[in-house]
Amino acid sequence: MHALLFLHDLPSTLVYGVFMGVAGGSAALACVLLAPLVRAPQTKETLDVAMRTGGAITAALTLTLAFCAVQARGQMADAQRLVQAEANAIAGLARMADRLGPPGQALLPALAAYLGDVAGTEFRTMARQGRDGATQDHAEALENAVYVAATTLSDSLAADLIDQADQVEATREARLQAASAALPMQFWVLILLLGGLLVATGPLYPARVHVVAMLGIQAAALGALVAFVFLMDQPFRGQLTVAAEPYRAVERSLAHRGSVVRPARQVSH
Repeated sequence: MHALLFLHDLPSTLVYGVFMGVAGGSAALACVLLAPLVRAPQTKETLDVAMRTGGAITAALTLTLAFCAVQARGQMADAQRLVQAEANAIAGLARMADRLGPPGQALLPALAAYLGDVAGTEFRTMARQGRDGATQDHAEALENAVYVAATTLSDSLAADLIDQADQVEATREARLQAASAALPMQFWVLILLLGGLLVATGPLYPARVHVVAMLGIQAAALGALVAFVFLMDQPFRGQLTVAAEPYRAVERSLAHRGSVVRPARQVSH
């Protein structure tokens, strides 16, 4: 399955076409090429057994795909929550820095640079490349700026600022760990086995045009379901992925903070 990961970078319509074409073509070719070799007796009993067997396999495959789709949707929801949590942590650090006056407002450029790299580079490439080097540099620069600002604050305010910065780092690490999340390989092995068994029933039917077309259409429909699950398999890669809008919202908020001059609002503890 890892050899097919490049398909995630293709348009979803093309992915559907690939899976439907492979599934439908395999079923049709199995009937055309193997039926003359198998020479199954074309009796009502034989066809009835073939249809019942194919129906049972189709039902099992459909149920498996439905379960996989639910699992993939759950993974995507979890990944979206991680993104939202990270965006909330960054927004919280921005609000705290804004309230601290000049010492905190000096953090905003470093925070904006870090967020820009997260949203513009690391978020798009982490599923393939993992941690981005430039984003890591900005994260370290932000951490250094936080510690510099903390030296000018009271102990309680400094502790709060450092805790918020640690939360930003922790949520980023959680997102990076989830970047390669995908359905377990056992699911794909099961799907492949059931698909192979379904194709294996093709030679039991007579290799007539309408029969071959029926088998191809049925397999293509199941291939479309497999493509749908495949497109949702990795939450951070492909067309059906986690949205980066939470980062964009924080970027707009930071841009607004940078354009508005606010009086220092020191928080006393």
